[in-house]
Amino acid sequence: MQFIKACVFGLASLTAAGALAQDAVQLIDDNGQSPQLSELDRLYIATRLEQLDLAQCQTRLLNKQPRVVYRQLTLQHNGQNLHINVADDVMRTRNLVIYTESGKEWREYYACPQDPLLPALAIIATAKVSGQEIGSNDIRQKVLARHTQLSSHEPTELMIRTDSNNPSHPYLDFTLSLKHPLFANWEMLEQLQAKGADVMEALIPGDQEYLVQPYLAFTGRFSQYIGTRQSSPVMERRFNPSLFYRIWSSDDAWFDAGLAHESNGQRINTQEALAREQLDYVARGEDAQFARDALSRGWDYSFIDWQRSWNSQWQTHLQLRHYLSDGPLQGKSEEYNLWEDGGRQARPRSAYDGVSISLQYNFNRSRCFVGTAFVCFNKLDVKQETGYSGLFKHNTTTVEFTTDFFGLPVQLWSRNGYASDLVDYYRYTKSWGLGIELRTP
Repeated sequence: MQFIKACVFGLASLTAAGALAQDAVQLIDDNGQSPQLSELDRLYIATRLEQLDLAQCQTRLLNKQPRVVYRQLTLQHNGQNLHINVADDVMRTRNLVIYTESGKEWREYYACPQDPLLPALAIIATAKVSGQEIGSNDIRQKVLARHTQLSSHEPTELMIRTDSNNPSHPYLDFTLSLKHPLFANWEMLEQLQAKGADVMEALIPGDQEYLVQPYLAFTGRFSQYIGTRQSSPVMERRFNPSLFYRIWSSDDAWFDAGLAHESNGQRINTQEALAREQLDYVARGEDAQFARDALSRGWDYSFIDWQRSWNSQWQTHLQLRHYLSDGPLQGKSEEYNLWEDGGRQARPRSAYDGVSISLQYNFNRSRCFVGTAFVCFNKLDVKQETGYSGLFKHNTTTVEFTTDFFGLPVQLWSRNGYASDLVDYYRYTKSWGLGIELRTP
């Protein structure tokens, strides 16, 4: 009986809280209409904004009341009316005004903490006036809060690295990888996204929600030889733009399908040009093998990616690529040439790469070194790669161990196998590195 009373009391409290949120949270747009918010939306907004501490914001008095340019949210916050005016692209530009009013005095709050605001802003910006509400599901709120602006794609890394086939080592290696949504605030795309999500929800059993969004991404890798080559040159290693559609099932689980180009941005594609480059290095008193860095490699490929976090600790990532012999961006692919080292058989990229699966384990924050909270285990990632023509004939294993070292994500990295860089993708190489890995939220 006590249990039943507790359940009834809890249900009544939740209903009362929902009713309170329904009355306290008001949303209007610039023409006076009220976009649709469910009781759960209102309760969620009220709960999130309760965590907004205005004392952490900077403040100033305004000489007039801010105009509603797209939408205005009004709610009670610590006994006063709090207004949040947002532009239609607020998730990308953070174009908003937060203010309170007292009589004819308006006080603006700016440079406020973002964490309590972002999920609420996603609901405010995407709620629909008509019955065709497509934007206020939980998946969309979280994804828009973290991935509407420029954000991480692959890991961005800066490390000291060495390769067994590189005559000048160690060297400084830097990888930058970012993505940006396309047409993030385009109303027609929102309708297409909604239809795409509806199709996914209809095809896949269960109550899972989905968000469909196109992205443009770029990954670049560069190496600098400090003290091991004349003038410490920077070598381009990888240029990898891609265009893809991502289907989000949560903010850390998704499926990609797209088209990409990958090349090293180099110029040598004949035996004569390579010989001239080698002579130039020898004339400067350097190793003739350095000339290989200028060999041109390039491919277009189609791909699918699937990543899923099974819980707070375990994550898997599967990637499949198909290299095109004649692609829309590259044209004919530039692979290994028989004249490079007296080879007798072709060495297509597909024999060494194209299938990749990784398993990542995230440590709990409590896994720190004894006696300190400043050096903590972060994650362990193991990746296995192979080619799809001659599956498991050429295998590559990469291990990454990342720690939180006084707030800096320090990574120990090791790789045994192929594709240490695009020029020597067909050569077996042992590599290791020590550096930092950076990601946006």
